[in-house]
Amino acid sequence: MADYALTIERHAAYLHATVHGDNTPAMIVRYMAEIREACLRERIFNVLIVVDLEGPGLSMLEVYKAIERSVDPATGLGLQVAYVDLNPEHSDANMLIGENVAMTRGIRSHTFRDVNAAREWLLQQIAGAQHA
Repeated sequence: MADYALTIERHAAYLHATVHGDNTPAMIVRYMAEIREACLRERIFNVLIVVDLEGPGLSMLEVYKAIERSVDPATGLGLQVAYVDLNPEHSDANMLIGENVAMTRGIRSHTFRDVNAAREWLLQQIAGAQHA
């Protein structure tokens, strides 16, 4: 069992959250709630989330339910999320399910395996929003 750790660094235009712990639906709900609270506290709604959760991947249904529970309270905040899963054992298909669940609830999101690619995407989204 891995110890839970969430660190959140504030950057000029986004928050960078790093998560370590066990890969469980409850863990997803927990860190997403804490990240949402940080966004509200800091009034920054662009987030780079890097997760390094231990353990096997979850089922598609578990991912769907955990993301649904996590993002519903964040609907309407104008969140943009670049999500990176560093564990190669976790399914790309599940990452896309999470991305789609968030997108259907109005949260612009994209999933990645690479932190630099995720950061670049997020910064492009921020720049595009500033010029719109």
